[in-house]
Amino acid sequence: MMIIMKIYYEDVLVGEVLTNRSMTVTEALAAIGFDEEAFLTTQGWDDIDYNEFRLDNS
Repeated sequence: MMIIMKIYYEDVLVGEVLTNRSMTVTEALAAIGFDEEAFLTTQGWDDIDYNEFRLDNS
């Protein structure tokens, strides 16, 4: 069964991954080609706390 895994940083939707298995945040970020610098620039932030990422498949 395929599910859409949503990746959030705090309340900001970072991206979505279509997958048939569970994933870690690191795997999900790699799957979407996450660019930390671009994300920081877009959000106007200086730093990221990787503990603030979460996955949601509901």
